[in-house]
Amino acid sequence: MMESREYQLRISEVASKANTLVVLPTGLGKTMIAILVAEKKLAERADGKVVVLAPTRPLVVQHHAVFSSHFTKSTCNHLTGQIPADRRQKVWAESNFIFATPQVVANDVRAGRYGLSDVCLMVFDEAHRCVKDYDYTQLALKYQQSATKPLILGLTASPGGKKEQIQMVCENLFIKQVEVRSEYDEDIQPYVHSIAIDWKRVPLPESYREVSRLLRNVNEEKIQKLKSMKVIPNIELIPKKLLLDLRQQLIIRLRKRRSGYIFAALTLQAQAISLLHGIELLETQDIQNLKQYFTRMSENPKRTIKSLLKDPRVQTAIQLSDNIHTSHPKLNLLSDLINEQLRSNQTSRIIVFTQYRDTVELIVTKLQQEGSRPVRFVGHATGEDSGRGLSQKEQLQTLQDFKSGKFNILVTTSIGEEGLHVPDVDHVIFYEAVPSEIRTIQRRGRTGRTRIGKVTVLMAEDTVDEAYYWSSLRKEQKMHSILNRISQTGVRTTAKKTNILDYS
Repeated sequence: MMESREYQLRISEVASKANTLVVLPTGLGKTMIAILVAEKKLAERADGKVVVLAPTRPLVVQHHAVFSSHFTKSTCNHLTGQIPADRRQKVWAESNFIFATPQVVANDVRAGRYGLSDVCLMVFDEAHRCVKDYDYTQLALKYQQSATKPLILGLTASPGGKKEQIQMVCENLFIKQVEVRSEYDEDIQPYVHSIAIDWKRVPLPESYREVSRLLRNVNEEKIQKLKSMKVIPNIELIPKKLLLDLRQQLIIRLRKRRSGYIFAALTLQAQAISLLHGIELLETQDIQNLKQYFTRMSENPKRTIKSLLKDPRVQTAIQLSDNIHTSHPKLNLLSDLINEQLRSNQTSRIIVFTQYRDTVELIVTKLQQEGSRPVRFVGHATGEDSGRGLSQKEQLQTLQDFKSGKFNILVTTSIGEEGLHVPDVDHVIFYEAVPSEIRTIQRRGRTGRTRIGKVTVLMAEDTVDEAYYWSSLRKEQKMHSILNRISQTGVRTTAKKTNILDYS
């Protein structure tokens, strides 16, 4: 069904002999490498099983379809939590290939429904997820302990921009070999389609800036108090991640000793995070997002939030927001870009990425009013948002409708970033920049798969949009530098785990 390429054959030779992490740009056939390795392992062990794991069900279903078309004489099944437990046990026993999310397999293994001893190959797609306590980590450990000859294949386009993060992925997957290719490698270049990348900057309206100044003023006050308490460093710019990490540190301290001092710091930290989120919604999304956020805050029973809302500057910001009826300029720019794309090619397929479901709704409504055929693609939702999510069945149908041309614009959140193979996407638009190099690479990789692609990043001038853009760019450059060194010097292993050599 598919023709393998020389670099895929070379990588599969390595990956069939040792636990391997394959880092390959999106659209260059990581799945084919997994198929080639699976062929080799099943030839060695006919009674073995191949388990292919992916973080989302649409991606699981996609892998199932591709492998089934190749291994036509094998029994291929995918497992979901919707299948009764006793039935999953039976499916596992009958199958040569199992496709599942890690949560399903991890829960079944913990419950003793089946074991991993007969698995001759376990594939971890989107392997950059194998960090901390994600189920990938526990499954890799259990597999390594259970199987006689375990073999792990990790696949990713972007393992991370920090040496520590890449090392964690390698350690958690017991990696012994790292195979890296970039679009600049000689054996890859014949198969690479160029992607034209552009970014469009728009000025933030003065009415938005007035609200932003008020919120930033309150936030700066909270930050200064945290600095004076010496719970964060006294540096000019405090990253959002530092504030997020601070909460966990304070909770650990609080467990050891209850203290009014720590409670006060936790209050300031929570208020600072709330303010930063509001500023981000205003500057990068739309005034409607901020209004909805203020409404949710007013319904929040926590004293920390109620206290914040009593601040006169926050009250003024709320009043000013209520009187703003101007859409964010990025919304009109997005509409212009899409109309321009469709005028040049009426059969174009476009993907629009955005951080928030509220913005997905806003964009879809705007484009529908202008006669386009957009469709929203979001994840499953629970609680108060349950009516706004898509079931797994609806997600699969939405993707099929987009591929068939029923809809020509897919407006999606992060669920559309990982692994979904939608051929012939002409234009990918970031409604906002994201600070993660992994997410930036994943978004960008949705185009340029079968022909020349185009990416446009929308940014509001002098806002967190620009800060996030440059942050992800620096992280991506650092990631490539680290990976180049790994490809040259390899991975050093110890008796218990693997360690990437120190490149600092």
